[in-house]
Amino acid sequence: MRILAIVSYKVFPAEMGGQKGIVDFYKSLAHFDEIFIACAENNNWNDIPFEHKYNQLYVQGRGIANLIKVPALIQYIKRNNIQAIIIEHSYWGWLGYLLHIFTGLPYIIHSHNIEGFRFKLLNRSYWKLYLKYEKWMHQLCTYNFFKCEEDADYAIKHWKLHPSKLAIVRYGTFQQFPPSTSEKNKARKAICSKYNIAENNCLLLFNGTLNYAPNIEALQNIIHYVIPLLRHKQFNFTLIICGTALPTFLKDAFEPIAEIKYIGFVRNIDEMNLGVDAFIHPGTMATGIKTKLVEALAQNTTVITTTSGSRGIPNNIAQEKLWIVADNDMNALAEAIILATKFNKETPNSFYKAFFWGNIAQNAHSILENLHGK
Repeated sequence: MRILAIVSYKVFPAEMGGQKGIVDFYKSLAHFDEIFIACAENNNWNDIPFEHKYNQLYVQGRGIANLIKVPALIQYIKRNNIQAIIIEHSYWGWLGYLLHIFTGLPYIIHSHNIEGFRFKLLNRSYWKLYLKYEKWMHQLCTYNFFKCEEDADYAIKHWKLHPSKLAIVRYGTFQQFPPSTSEKNKARKAICSKYNIAENNCLLLFNGTLNYAPNIEALQNIIHYVIPLLRHKQFNFTLIICGTALPTFLKDAFEPIAEIKYIGFVRNIDEMNLGVDAFIHPGTMATGIKTKLVEALAQNTTVITTTSGSRGIPNNIAQEKLWIVADNDMNALAEAIILATKFNKETPNSFYKAFFWGNIAQNAHSILENLHGK
């Protein structure tokens, strides 16, 4: 099939989890379908790793101006014999609907969060209005892709979407099997050597965009609760924190804490996940799926998080590799860190079966074929 993917913001080159979720999805889908990318103009032509591309759309903040691009998009669709349209996020759901009206093609909204609730977490005053728009867009489209069961269940219950009109399309990994113990030990030694960390310390990891409200909350829980609790329990550890956009107040808070190693942005996060003993995320502000948890589990690294933090990763799939404590129970989380790092369980095959990009793309391809045949 020939699929037109419409992306409203900068995702090329992919660096953050959400960007990788879009780019890696289409790279994987390209094994089954021919992909045509139509994206915002702030994506550099040479950074877009697809043969068929159009980067002349106005950026998200001026998205409504793309009304004047509709005729060009219709011609692009007809010229390339496009058979289905996927809109990334609900922001430009209106554009997908217009293209559907003028071409008759099925169109899918590929949701990454319930965006209205994400805007609520970010204290955006318009979150209720956007939630109504989001509901309307998802009701209008031909089909819906959601990142996790929690979002899909919400859409069924509150937006009255029929289960036959949606599917779970997860954030995936290219890893198909757990890395070996020797691979992990080698990566661990490299991290300790590079960052001058004692090898007998337990290596904990936190990463993300550090000025993002849910990550700020998680880091504050780490600073004020988790680290003091681990100290009290005489647990030897080093917490590696990596990511971009570190606020000054967090930088100042890190400096007197000897157990924290802030190393900035890490381009290859897989190497870091491979070498640490556990990934921790004690946050409670959750929407969609925490992509970093998937990345850690894929590298055979134990994850310790809260009920909210574990959204999108069913416990029966991750099994004993995912330790979950109640929201805001930092004492239980500290205990879980100590206990979990004593175990040497591997990430189970059930995780790789559910989260391998090849399987995710094959499922999406089958859905698209069925839509085209209707």
